[in-house]
Amino acid sequence: MATRVVKKTTLTVTVDPVKHLGIIQFSRPEKLNSFVSEQYVELAASLKELDADPEVTALVLTGSGRFYSSGHDLGGQAKMMMKAKASGQDLRAILTKSIKEQASAVVETLLDLKKPIICGINGPAVGFSVTSMALCDIVYAADNATFVTPFMKLGFCAEGCSSVIFPAVMGPSKANEMLLMGKTMTAAELERCGLISGVFPAASFHEELLKKAEILASYPPNALQQTKALTRDKEMLLAVNEKELALLVDRFLSPESISAVMAFMQQQSNKKAKL
Repeated sequence: MATRVVKKTTLTVTVDPVKHLGIIQFSRPEKLNSFVSEQYVELAASLKELDADPEVTALVLTGSGRFYSSGHDLGGQAKMMMKAKASGQDLRAILTKSIKEQASAVVETLLDLKKPIICGINGPAVGFSVTSMALCDIVYAADNATFVTPFMKLGFCAEGCSSVIFPAVMGPSKANEMLLMGKTMTAAELERCGLISGVFPAASFHEELLKKAEILASYPPNALQQTKALTRDKEMLLAVNEKELALLVDRFLSPESISAVMAFMQQQSNKKAKL
């Protein structure tokens, strides 16, 4: 049984039928694996494909290069909003549709997965890449990984069910350091908080990650799936996701968020100009 590899625009999917593993790896390291629209769509589709693959018992989600993911592509969103506004389109309807087909689709797919999934954070993670990792069953991180959710700085709100999962796992005070203060956390800090299961040296991270995944995939598939189903209230989290994303549309359209995003993009532009 040969290993199957499918290279998509933003990620690569590998199926190892001998080890019963399905691996999704973000493959745009030059862009820090940022979540452009194609990445949301390809990730949701790939997760569904592996969940339905009879040769796969467990899934792995990880990145390539020095970042796991730099999060949502703010530049692409800003261009989309300006184009829609200039053409007189209903901006709220367009944003709602975009979020539903992209971020919400990934969240819903992760919540719907029957098979266990391990998330391997190989480097810095930002925004949606942090909140979505918490929807995976087990999370491992490289010792150089950092985690930040700069939602308040951008005038956004919590998403990816983080408004419920983070306080439940980390405790409200530590969760709000991330969600309200935007504090950057290290892998060691999040391991102590319980949001991460283990930390491995960056130099051997992917090797250690696959060792853990192979152990998981060696267990009886039905036992894994049935036990996983007991560990999470999917319906409750789906309702939380809907509530967060409805507020997120409001936040995206608010003057303070628009101003904050424009200021952030200008800062990024100024940094690039100095290089």
